[in-house]
Amino acid sequence: MLKRNKVRLGAVAVAVASATLLGAFAANADPTAGNFPTLAGVGSDTIQDVMNGMASSISTIGSYDATAPAGSTNTTTITTRSGGPAFTRPNGSGPGINALSASIDGTAFNGTVITGQVDFARSSSGPSSSFPGTNLTYIPFAKDAVSYAVNEASDFPRNLPEGSASAAAANPTALTLWNIYHCTATTYTDSNTNSITIIPLLPQSGSGTRKFWDSTFGLTEGSLPSCVTDLNGTVEEHNGKALTGPGDIMPFSVSPFIAQGNYQVLPSTVQERRFGAQLGSVDGNAPFVITGGNTISQNPAFGITRLVYNVVATSRVTSDALIKSDFVGTTSAVCSATNIIKEYGFATIGSQCGSTTITGGLTQ
Repeated sequence: MLKRNKVRLGAVAVAVASATLLGAFAANADPTAGNFPTLAGVGSDTIQDVMNGMASSISTIGSYDATAPAGSTNTTTITTRSGGPAFTRPNGSGPGINALSASIDGTAFNGTVITGQVDFARSSSGPSSSFPGTNLTYIPFAKDAVSYAVNEASDFPRNLPEGSASAAAANPTALTLWNIYHCTATTYTDSNTNSITIIPLLPQSGSGTRKFWDSTFGLTEGSLPSCVTDLNGTVEEHNGKALTGPGDIMPFSVSPFIAQGNYQVLPSTVQERRFGAQLGSVDGNAPFVITGGNTISQNPAFGITRLVYNVVATSRVTSDALIKSDFVGTTSAVCSATNIIKEYGFATIGSQCGSTTITGGLTQ
């Protein structure tokens, strides 16, 4: 049985309180109806909020949510150009890069030809070796961290070792993230001495967070361990709604968790969708720290981290002045907006920001 524990709500409450330290800006999610910013971006849920924040400050950027924003009348499709086709809203890094690829090479995206309709894809993962080539450039602009989330009212342990293949060989039943996601550690004991079955969840297919978690814990799509599930594709990344039982666990990015705690005053409309999720520590390191009273940010000591990217056509990196000014180099509009990067819970990456050295192939 799930039990409410007020002490466990403290970190979430502080996250919300920290919002009072941030400035107020005009709200923005999808571009407003009839408004078509020059550079249309789609894809990752992980970085949609921070890129929506960028769009509130950089008028040439239009960022379309991975799922329909609250109050949206267009729940399943988006239109990014005046008179352009309506096409399926790309939900996740993979679908976003697929849509960008289709926009570049003229192939259909989910049955609709969208040539020239997408200018950049938001991605929380780098290029895949399954798609070799250099047609796409992955431009990093911030660092994210990924921890595990559980239901706040459960007794699920709040500090777990990351684990590894070698450690699992020595002790396969030890309660580590590696063993949990390889289905060799399958239960924990709650405060009433009940044995609770652990249910390891993954976000929907196409999620960059899912791809990152797979890579971190040695999982292979198509042959996942039997206890690992995405509940038939219904587990949305960075959304705690799926965490209904005391044994449920899922990866959850730290940056969106912080941003959702600050949703009331951020530069763009952020939907609070944690639904009582609480993040755990890994190897004794909390995923975020609180400094200066109420300022919340990533913990630099937390070990599970990744870069996040805006992906563009390589051919436009030098030939398109707007792509260059908005995304390329440390002085680009996005890299210069360090206040927005931090407000949404991400960490800045200094000279790495705006680099154009990472390339990959089209995915369609």
